Amino acid sequence: MIKPRDVLALTEKVCLAGSAVSLLAIMILTTLDVLMRKLIDYSLPSLYEFTEDYLMVALVFLSLSHVYVKGGHVRVTIFEELIPGPVRRPLNILMELLALALFGLIAVKGWDNAVRSLLYWEVSSSLLAYPLSPALFFVPLGSGLLCIRIIQSAVSSLAKRPAPGPAGVKGRQ
Repeated sequence: MIKPRDVLALTEKVCLAGSAVSLLAIMILTTLDVLMRKLIDYSLPSLYEFTEDYLMVALVFLSLSHVYVKGGHVRVTIFEELIPGPVRRPLNILMELLALALFGLIAVKGWDNAVRSLLYWEVSSSLLAYPLSPALFFVPLGSGLLCIRIIQSAVSSLAKRPAPGPAGVKGRQ
């Protein structure tokens, strides 16, 4: 039987692969554009806009939940040692709930924007006029996966079990 945990892990792996492909595409296309500009005085049309509208969005949002699980997001821990142990755990849970609220809002509004873009056939303002809605769906997908991981982490913290993320954070066990 397929477990929701396995579906989540597979979805996260597919999204991470999409993020990696996006990074690779940015590197290859940018290098190709620079070489073409220098060698034959020709630039790929709308490459900057395509990179900005599609590839960077995929790079950032498709990797959000994976980076969270690995503990790779930026954390300010300068005062963490000064917080007493009994206060640290509830404070971490509060921070997770605030992150959940923020990324939940991003997921909901991102979904609204993506659907609106799809309904109105919104296209880029570049020379190629490519549709924007596929890229806009990366925002709610990545934010939604992150919300699921944050919920898992908060529930694990409440149950005093090792959390699925963020890894390596003191005071989480």
